[in-house]
Amino acid sequence: MKKRLLSLALALTMLLTSASAAFADVSDAKLSQTASVLSALGIMQGVGGDRFDPNSELTRAQFCKLAVTALGVDDVSAFRSYTIFPDVKSSHWAAPYINAAVRHAELKKLSIIRGYADGNFGPDKTVNFGEACTMLLRMLAYTEEDVGPFWPSDYIAKAKSLGLTDDVSVTDSKTAVKRADAAQMLLNTLGVKQKDGDLLLKKVASGVVENSILLATSETNSKLRAGEALFFENSDVQTRATIGSLDQSMVGLSGTVIFDKDNDSVAIGIVPNHNKVETVIVQSIGPDGIKTEKETIRPDRDTLLYTGEISTPKKLSEAWADVPAGSKLQLFYNSYGQLSLIAYLPTTTVSANANSFVYGLQTSANIPNNFTIVKNGVTIDRTGVKKYDVVTLDPTNKQALVSDTRLSGRYDKGEPTFSYPQRVSMFGTDYTISDNAAKTFADLEAGRLHHPAV
Repeated sequence: MKKRLLSLALALTMLLTSASAAFADVSDAKLSQTASVLSALGIMQGVGGDRFDPNSELTRAQFCKLAVTALGVDDVSAFRSYTIFPDVKSSHWAAPYINAAVRHAELKKLSIIRGYADGNFGPDKTVNFGEACTMLLRMLAYTEEDVGPFWPSDYIAKAKSLGLTDDVSVTDSKTAVKRADAAQMLLNTLGVKQKDGDLLLKKVASGVVENSILLATSETNSKLRAGEALFFENSDVQTRATIGSLDQSMVGLSGTVIFDKDNDSVAIGIVPNHNKVETVIVQSIGPDGIKTEKETIRPDRDTLLYTGEISTPKKLSEAWADVPAGSKLQLFYNSYGQLSLIAYLPTTTVSANANSFVYGLQTSANIPNNFTIVKNGVTIDRTGVKKYDVVTLDPTNKQALVSDTRLSGRYDKGEPTFSYPQRVSMFGTDYTISDNAAKTFADLEAGRLHHPAV
């Protein structure tokens, strides 16, 4: 049993943390997606300690850094050793970004951000909504001639018309922009074409695939290898290599796949588009319709239905029986408003009152008969639950989330105590341990090699 316990405890913690946001202080799903994409692009990271700090106000220096990086300039070393503005010495952390915005050959013609009449830059002054809209429009190469003479009203109106302010809470021109809103505005801008007709995204990626849907990652579909993700592209399914595992908050996004700037075969995320996506709960389903709580939807029988396989989706008339009652379906529409894909993407969100246990032991709980069982992101029947799988019963969503993921390795460090840790380290990675899982460490011995049961 001692050799088995560590893998089970880690399986428990991985299951409980797999659906969590990329940042501990971000609970909103939309913001989690936004922050994950910007972090993957290397444009906007957290502030340390797994925190994004969404409610802090953004300064001019910080916004300048975001703008320069989003325009594809990630090496600013050449702009580090001199001073342009008297209040931004060369030793200032943001000096190379501010200098690059003014002097870089490709950026200076955009006039993204300027100094004040007194010659200063004001790096620590907050950016207000009107200023943010102006800088984002300049990043897209819009000028006063394109926007209008009245600032900031013309700039805010133009930004809204392009979708730059979608899903943003601030509306008053003088209100300081917080990191959460700045992130959303920046992501919206990345998905918009510059005045010359090219996507701004292409500045930070080696390539893109538009009109795609992220269907699964290796954490939500056990048929995928680590570092793989599944995309729906041009009526087909593509398995693509990724940098690490894409954050689960991106699963179900419709948008543009982006590829690593240094490796055009590795996807780093997906930037949402504005195509319509509906979510419905199935009461019953057949080849000629989907009955929900509100209505009966009657898509064409040839509409493609994805049910979790790594293969081309089947027609609704062929695969409808694979979708159990109570399932959550997402309906994806193309840019013309036509239904292009129906996807069954089992939720992996765990409510606060969920309870986890190791399956098949004398002390194990039972899985209620009315619970949907989701193993590694795929719905199964109870015959697919095996001994030593980790089960999380979620009464709020009436789900049993099952994981058979294991880690093997030497257990040398646990904090704050070895026998009841909140965090452990393996293979150079720290893992957070739930209270239930921590109890299973009591009999482990330091320095022993612990591995999963065969």
